[in-house]
Amino acid sequence: MGLDINSVRFLIEARKRGTEFGEVVTFGRQDLNVFPAKMVEVLQAHGFPADAFKGEDKHLYAESCFKSLGATQVHSMDVSAFEGATFIQDLNEPIGLELRERFDLVYDGGTLEHVFHFPTALKNCMEMVKVGGRFFTHTVTNNWCGHGFYQFSPELFYRALSRENGFEVERMVAHRAGPYGPWYEVMDPEQIGAEARVELCSIVPIMLLIQARRVAAVPIFAQAPQQSDYTPRWQQKPVEPGGVPAVNPYAAPRPWLSRSFPGLARLLNVCKIGFGILRTLLFWDPRCFRRVPKP
Repeated sequence: MGLDINSVRFLIEARKRGTEFGEVVTFGRQDLNVFPAKMVEVLQAHGFPADAFKGEDKHLYAESCFKSLGATQVHSMDVSAFEGATFIQDLNEPIGLELRERFDLVYDGGTLEHVFHFPTALKNCMEMVKVGGRFFTHTVTNNWCGHGFYQFSPELFYRALSRENGFEVERMVAHRAGPYGPWYEVMDPEQIGAEARVELCSIVPIMLLIQARRVAAVPIFAQAPQQSDYTPRWQQKPVEPGGVPAVNPYAAPRPWLSRSFPGLARLLNVCKIGFGILRTLLFWDPRCFRRVPKP
């Protein structure tokens, strides 16, 4: 768990856009996986103080980065005290009242995918944020099988960090793992069109950088988030139990082919799926992913 150059740049841009860091809590005591000379270069290029990175300190942890961007206090939270965390808390369990709406900025740099009771952990993160404060996460989305318990889709965060739960996603960026890949702003599938999905298949691991603002103190997950392309179908005219819907979105477009030549129909379907996967490997759908410059 730690800050790499992508998360540092993302935080710098958030600060320049007006995010107040104030009192910060991170999940796990975050490592700083950026060379001090690079930190000096990037911070000074954007007008932030970099003196903390010019000395002989090795800067194993990221507190100095947050303080360079305006944080007044930087806490950490972990299930164990093995790295000197400020708060000892198992995110599988609900947080206490004393931690709710306490922090200006809550930062997850790679913890949530390792917590078994993910909805509880995410709710904890959200509840810690003051109204007007921000929640950040830098997490895994594709080709990370086995890294933790989970890898996450963009829609999960768009639906969870929603107005119904007192949040709004201000920015979501996808990038290839490592320092050199381009950035892509990720669209909300609900805003793209009916029955749209933001899907991605890639050769290399992909990560998400997410910034969300708390706009209201409301009960979180009072209703479970639902995937956006399903909810319009549920609002269609109901069908009697055991009846047949007027339109089946999963029906084959040419049912006569599957009836007359089932083998050919299966082959064509496999080819269609294969070409779709190849297309997503070669091209990021511009409806869903818009390339943006790095700060």
